[in-house]
Amino acid sequence: MVFLNINTYLLPIKVHYFLYDAGNSPITPFLSTIAKQRGYSSSIVGDIITIFMLLNVVVKPLTGFVTDKWKCRKTVFLGAILLNGLITPTLYLIPDATSTTGEIPNSEVFCTWTFWLFTTIVILRMILCMIGEVLQETICMQILDGDTKKFGEQRLWGAVGCGVTSIIAGCIIDWYSKGQEHKNHLPGYLLSMIIFFVDFMIARKLKVPESDGSTENILKDVKKVINSAKVCVFLVWAVAGGIFCAYIWFYFIWYVDDLATIYHPERKSVLHTIKGLSLTIECLGGEVPFFYLSGYLLKHTGHMNGFSLSFALFACRFLLYSVIRDPLWVLPVETLNGVTFGLSYIAGVSYAAKIAPTGSEGTLQGLFSMAFHGFGASLGAAIAGYTFDNLGSIMAFRLIGIIAIITCIIQIIINYFINKNKKPNQ
Repeated sequence: MVFLNINTYLLPIKVHYFLYDAGNSPITPFLSTIAKQRGYSSSIVGDIITIFMLLNVVVKPLTGFVTDKWKCRKTVFLGAILLNGLITPTLYLIPDATSTTGEIPNSEVFCTWTFWLFTTIVILRMILCMIGEVLQETICMQILDGDTKKFGEQRLWGAVGCGVTSIIAGCIIDWYSKGQEHKNHLPGYLLSMIIFFVDFMIARKLKVPESDGSTENILKDVKKVINSAKVCVFLVWAVAGGIFCAYIWFYFIWYVDDLATIYHPERKSVLHTIKGLSLTIECLGGEVPFFYLSGYLLKHTGHMNGFSLSFALFACRFLLYSVIRDPLWVLPVETLNGVTFGLSYIAGVSYAAKIAPTGSEGTLQGLFSMAFHGFGASLGAAIAGYTFDNLGSIMAFRLIGIIAIITCIIQIIINYFINKNKKPNQ
């Protein structure tokens, strides 16, 4: 049904995407600086992120397999949203491990119960996010009846939610923290909790189609799909995309902190506002227009070639970070997020939907997410943590920028030989 040019059938999934990303945006992008404020080094933060991102390797494929087999997508989906809303505020209740303002030696960190409690809650929260992410993409594709061209038009509302809420969260955290030595993230925790509860109520109204296909041969079907050399290579590029995204997702905010500390300490009073605005620009100025045009772009570039453009822009983005000294100058660079993250992610989700045998749609989405978020992002978090510790944030971005250029060139060459005697966009 269409009313005033609004497709009311697709409205609930759009609202869910808006709320789900809005609920995550006051917390997830700021996790590295929340941990930094507690005295944990970049390598310790990298270890935490590596652990929970590696869980993607198990959690997302398992989520897809279980919900395909037992037809329980909506139940698991709603449970993940509700539990996320309940768990998130508990991070505020964990006391600091130290009363000092300095960094705790790595050898001492692992001896504190507060570190393990913090890590446990962060990992539990991220597992729930993983479950929600893989199911929302599968549910959306089912609602769209496999129409990959319309996927970006639904997914862009998540970017809108993240963009709107990020700047709100950044401003209220700065406001609430006035006169305090450290940023107080309580408003972010509460905002996240409320949004997840509202999302739970909205998601209950989703008409979630369960696959009618046989689930008896899911693993056999997946094995058949990954026997294709082109698909295996595609998953390799998904891993590379995840590595590059990890630098942005988990260490960009840390890098902005470093710029303010080293070059512009006068920006510190409004630093979370700048961070929130940067996330808003990433989403509204980068992802939203790209997601809207993604169907058209992928039709002309092809799924594989989409990664080439993404890697080239990742290189440009990283190298720009390496020469910026004022935190305000990161803002225009964030418009590249639509092509860097957006193109690689949309290409992966839509390609997985395109090749999935009937009855194994969730399993294939889990497989792509395992490569992108699991192997890729976890490896990227570990590398980023090590390079930030040993090279500093600016040189770390310069190094990964050079690696992105090399990856782009290799990827173009390999794709040329793979596609030489085949039809494009297959």
